[in-house]
Amino acid sequence: METDDEWIGEHRIDETTTVRFRHVRPDDAELIAEAIRTASPETILHRFFTLIDGVPPRRLRGMLTIDRSREACIVGVMGDGDRTRIVCGARYIRGESPDRAEIAVTVHDDVQHRGLGTFLLRTLSDLAHREGVREFEAWVLPSNVAMLELLRKLFPDQQQHFEGEVVRVTAPLNQNPAPESRPSGQ
Repeated sequence: METDDEWIGEHRIDETTTVRFRHVRPDDAELIAEAIRTASPETILHRFFTLIDGVPPRRLRGMLTIDRSREACIVGVMGDGDRTRIVCGARYIRGESPDRAEIAVTVHDDVQHRGLGTFLLRTLSDLAHREGVREFEAWVLPSNVAMLELLRKLFPDQQQHFEGEVVRVTAPLNQNPAPESRPSGQ
């Protein structure tokens, strides 16, 4: 059950619909599995770099077990009562260097192009910067034009180059992009 103090922000996607954001929890397994099951093949490919029908339980548990000293994962929740859905998510995971983190962002097909990716990345950037992360790194398929454009927009000092079949993006967090809708209560 959700309490008001666990929400870290919200973003209105139309006149009647607001997506609320919080840290992912272990009991989100079924909601995450449903989001993956109902996503388009293109969205799955852009997130996992391969087509999958679902996430094995062991991997799903790993996705939901967060070591807050080195990573963060936030999800966007839409709906209330009987019909709650996770419609987007973003995470960073620090690697060997504590000031650099790899990021991943996913927005479900039916809510894409409504500012959720922007909101997620700005919120994730705020969280990471407060924890000492100074650079994001992302691996993006060239076909994921929307993500590449979003990274260019939010992180103008970023660099992109091909490594094999994937675009590697490095983005310094020395500037903290000002969100259009500000995360709250962080």
